[in-house]
Amino acid sequence: MGCIIVRIAGRPVTSASPKKMTTEPARTELSLHNDPRLMAAVGAVVSHSAQRIGLASEVQEGLAAAVMDACRETFPLLGDQDGNNSALKIIVEDFHDRVEVTIEHAGEALPTAGLDSFCGGGGDGTMAGISNSLQDTRVDRVQYETHDGRSRMKLIKYCGGRKATV
Repeated sequence: MGCIIVRIAGRPVTSASPKKMTTEPARTELSLHNDPRLMAAVGAVVSHSAQRIGLASEVQEGLAAAVMDACRETFPLLGDQDGNNSALKIIVEDFHDRVEVTIEHAGEALPTAGLDSFCGGGGDGTMAGISNSLQDTRVDRVQYETHDGRSRMKLIKYCGGRKATV
């Protein structure tokens, strides 16, 4: 194989200033079915949002792992609903001081991560999921609500270097 060398023009390149990334809050919505291959996509979206607000790499990975654990623990609550609402709705929002991940589903009106999972479950120590993620402080706040027949759990991670504004 031959090699072609092309001479580069000798004048400097000038261009308009590069377009800056917006600092406006971003919102991403996903509809997730119980398929392990889709968990990586959820983790990538959460990591990207965490990176946008300036969280460290370890914190990004920890938040993504906590969200994936919460999704895995929520799927058994969906049950068989004739295929109509058998998916999780995941909303990832990043603000200047925090990332909020909402996991919404129809099904049992029970919290995705209840008090029993925080305390170690039924005593056999096999509960790992979101309870370990919360105990390892991968998320800063968990909110749970039921509204219009839908259960919502919100995982919130604040950016440590910035102060929250009300």
